[in-house]
Amino acid sequence: MATDRTAIVIGAGLAGLAAARRLQAHGLRVIVLEAEPTLGGRARTVLVQGSQIELGAEFLASFYTRTMALIDELGLRADLCHIPSSSAILRNGRFYSLWANARVVLTPLVGVAQKLSLAYMLASLLRHGTQLDLHAFQKAYPLDDCSVSAYARAHFSEEVLEYLLQPPLAGIFYWTPERTSRALLMLVLRAGLSQLTGLRLYTLREGIGQLPRRMAEGLDVRLESRVEAVEYQPGGGYLVRVAGAPALRCERLICATTASSVAHLFPWLEPAALDFFRGVRYSSTALLATGLHGRLPRTFYGLLFPRRESPFLASATVQAVKSVFATPQGCDTLALHMSGPAMAALHTYDDQTLTRVMLSELRRVAPQYDPGARATFQRLYRCPEALPEFDVGHFHHLHRLAEHPPGPPGLGFAGDYLGGPYVEGAILSGEAAAAHVLG
Repeated sequence: MATDRTAIVIGAGLAGLAAARRLQAHGLRVIVLEAEPTLGGRARTVLVQGSQIELGAEFLASFYTRTMALIDELGLRADLCHIPSSSAILRNGRFYSLWANARVVLTPLVGVAQKLSLAYMLASLLRHGTQLDLHAFQKAYPLDDCSVSAYARAHFSEEVLEYLLQPPLAGIFYWTPERTSRALLMLVLRAGLSQLTGLRLYTLREGIGQLPRRMAEGLDVRLESRVEAVEYQPGGGYLVRVAGAPALRCERLICATTASSVAHLFPWLEPAALDFFRGVRYSSTALLATGLHGRLPRTFYGLLFPRRESPFLASATVQAVKSVFATPQGCDTLALHMSGPAMAALHTYDDQTLTRVMLSELRRVAPQYDPGARATFQRLYRCPEALPEFDVGHFHHLHRLAEHPPGPPGLGFAGDYLGGPYVEGAILSGEAAAAHVLG
């Protein structure tokens, strides 16, 4: 194998596929190695009795500018479906709409005094605008000085923390505000408020998994190819050892796995880099998908459960509201997610016990969404590494990595722990890693 024109990408998630596409566009022969039997990583859609179940990313946001451009490049614009309904937050048995635009100031979820206190946050967004760049997360490191909970308690109130800030963090990322940097909060708020028409959510006709499948077309993707070790060659280049297959040699290499796999594959990296990869922590959750005859309430697409209302549930989505293609006609699917702390405490329990806990809690706090006797199927999926946590200090690490990339020439790293904990961040990190190894 001629190594000077060969590049290997480890991992066929969104970050790895984005990197592979960019490398191949520059004339390199690219091989993508994926340990699992399916591609997409945490952007996978499975079908159960005709219902789409998302095993990771649930939606695409309108501020995903690179993702939307990629959708156009792939010819998927006609398959893009707008999710028409808003989300809601539970309080005292009632769901309060959380509009993704300026109307949010009208919500009775919190009092007038609490909403007025948020003017301080809006002023901060304007003041730090140049540091809040979704395409360069590391620029926000000056704001990486305290947790969201500490920030809220210093400038707002417990009510704002528990009913406005905590529910989206828990429901979308499965994080706690005590272990989330305020830099991440500012970045997400800046992105969500950056469009005059408000935040809009989308999916694809065949689910989010349609995106990685289309990205993989024309690439040499080798599934069930588990990389056991990577060796740096003294004369340059890399030797990649694959379980049950001959070793591969390449001049350029991108690792697009989760951060937790890096230290095992690259034990020869400098200690500071290894400490960073080992220090990345992931939230966890369990997804309970329940199909049913008939329809659930269609008022909201996404339901968020504050920890003060439920210690077990984080969020739920109503799939028939999401898209007409998501469920068979006359049917619905409820996707229920366990909270991160609850999953960490209950991860040793069997699937049946977790299912009972989640459904009994749903009946307690939101009985109108209980599938009950109408259920046609139930599937529980565990997500031990749901999303990387952007805790206090993480942005400082990203800033140092941007100034001093780890490893020898021709080596790059990609993943949502580098570019941002969502689809856009994964894609941006993959393309950035490709640009780095090409440079």
